[in-house]
Parts: sequence; C-alpha cells; structure tokens
Amino acid sequence: MYTSVQKGKLSFKGSGKKKKKKKRKKETKEAEEATSVIEKKQKQDDGKDSIKEPEGMTESEKNFLRAKARREALLIEKNIKKTHREKIKEFNEYLGSLTEHNDIPRVGPG
Repeated sequence: MYTSVQKGKLSFKGSGKKKKKKKRKKETKEAEEATSVIEKKQKQDDGKDSIKEPEGMTESEKNFLRAKARREALLIEKNIKKTHREKIKEFNEYLGSLTEHNDIPRVGPG
C-alpha cells in the first residue's frame, strides 16, 4: 500500500556534517623573495623586469606573471611603510579622538 514511504528520521541538507576551515600558512619565503625583487628593480634602471620567464609560455601567461609580481611588490611596500609602533600610535590617537559616549563607566570604588 505505502511502498514509496521513507521510514525513519527525516534528514536535512548539511545537517551533522560540518566542514573545518583550512588554516592559511604565512608565506614568509615569498615575502622575502618579493622584497629582494623590489630591491633589484630599484637597482636596475634599464626598465626590464628582473623576473625570469620560462620558455614555452604564451604571452598572456607571461603578462599574468608580471602583473602578479607587481601586485605582490606593491602589497609588500604598503606593509613595510609603517612599523608596528607607528601603527599602534596611530590607533591610539584615533581612539583618543573618539567621543566618550560609548566608553564604559567605572564601576566600584576608585
């Protein structure tokens, strides 16, 4: 009579299975290489890229690698500009300039 009826618990999509987020590793070696690339570019004034391009690549692949190297170099330059101490000082100045409307009042004696 009811041959197509499912017996047992109902199952919902995605219930019971939780995926773990993958942790990203810091790429210190690549950062060091990029800084060396920046230094090389500053030393060279002939206008050529210091990146060696493997043969057998299409022109678009070469352009992609060049653009990727430029983006990495700009990102590293941006991160190098300020020291940690300067960043903390700026943040403290910003916090000092905020209104005291949202401050937590002192509780207790003192």
